[in-house]
Amino acid sequence: MASNRVLLDVATAGASGDMFLSALIDLLGQDDALLPVAASLLIYDPTLRVHVTAQSSKGRNGKKLDINLDKGVRLTPKSLIEVITAVCEELEMSETAKAFAKKALNEVIQAESRAHETPIDKLYLEELGSVDTILDIVGTAYLLEKAELLGKSKFVATKVAVGSGMIEMEHGPVEVPVPAVAEILVAHDVPFHTGSAKTEVLTPTGAALLVTLAEEFVDSPEGFIVKRQGVGFGMRDLGDVPNAMRIIIGEEAPKAEKPTEKPWKKPTEKPPEKAAKKPAERTTMTPVKVAEERTEILEAWMDEDVVVIETTVDDIDGDTAGTLYDVLVSEGLAYDVMMIPAFCRKNKPCYIVRAIAAKAGLKSVAEILIRHLGAAGVRYTTWQRLTAAKETVVCRLELDGKEFMVRVKVSRGMDGSIINIRPESDDVIRVSQATGIPIRELKPRIALQASAVTD
Repeated sequence: MASNRVLLDVATAGASGDMFLSALIDLLGQDDALLPVAASLLIYDPTLRVHVTAQSSKGRNGKKLDINLDKGVRLTPKSLIEVITAVCEELEMSETAKAFAKKALNEVIQAESRAHETPIDKLYLEELGSVDTILDIVGTAYLLEKAELLGKSKFVATKVAVGSGMIEMEHGPVEVPVPAVAEILVAHDVPFHTGSAKTEVLTPTGAALLVTLAEEFVDSPEGFIVKRQGVGFGMRDLGDVPNAMRIIIGEEAPKAEKPTEKPWKKPTEKPPEKAAKKPAERTTMTPVKVAEERTEILEAWMDEDVVVIETTVDDIDGDTAGTLYDVLVSEGLAYDVMMIPAFCRKNKPCYIVRAIAAKAGLKSVAEILIRHLGAAGVRYTTWQRLTAAKETVVCRLELDGKEFMVRVKVSRGMDGSIINIRPESDDVIRVSQATGIPIRELKPRIALQASAVTD
């Protein structure tokens, strides 16, 4: 029988955290898919900006992620673990996704510790201590789960390109592959080659994500029947070498010849260290430099295809309706769910249950509708939708002598004017609980502050 596979094609230009993110965004077909993760990190670095753009090179079309952040914000290994734990909790990620993120981070920290022969509690992570390391790792786990790949598919990878030459780091020039990458490759017995690029193409974060996912390595993508793929471009210009990796969802042909190289299996690994408990006040973990600074997540109106899935039921109760909404919307499977009163055959009152979702989520949403409602089937169609430009700002509120950070989602018209200001409900509830001020009184104050910041 044919078996489902997800192939990580890293043979040409290796892998990095932003390439994983870009490839998954392209695979999902949703430029705003990373928005919840980026927004959750604004508490730690309000200057964080994430931009997704279309990219083409050597006949490949995909996405590229541009990340701007405060490079002065550096976290210790302990703080990285605490922040990743807190962000995963805030995003309500599954236990599988949380374990993946912690394991990938542990790979990076352990590799750096071995490379520098320094205990973890005394380790300085240089570039890897910045907020984008958290974005790369948690974002990859979040998007893999959103694409319904994590824990449900077998991941294989091509022999990975590492690059060659020297690169400049904070403490001076370093030979490629850098020590942390070399440690990860050796620890997991990963097959690699230099490749054509004359610089670093496999980063420590990319290597950690790769070994955390891949269960097997193959020579090439041959023998795969491609169903869907996402292409993610890296930030460096590699000249004639396309700086891209592919994530391919495919099916292994039944009669395809097996790769000729020696079978590869993961070696036994030590369990990751336990993450420290989440601190009571997360905003004290890192210094906030300019809390009022506007953080743009998307800069333009977005045109995209969505599916509208609906069914008609005449025996739905309130508990079922509420649970269905929570499952589909709160877990990010659907953009919106509506229950429209109507009359059906024999003049019976009924509801038309309608969900709007990304095209990739059609079958998942359909399965949930059928299971929860007991429907015999669903009907669906493809719509085009145009969504306003969105951004998230962080506002600093001073109440009763205490300072609070609140994220606010702002939508803008084509002329740049503000259409809507909506505070993040979790942050409003947190401030309300801490101050005793009712939510209905807090929201206007937050909206006024957000309006002042964005004008």
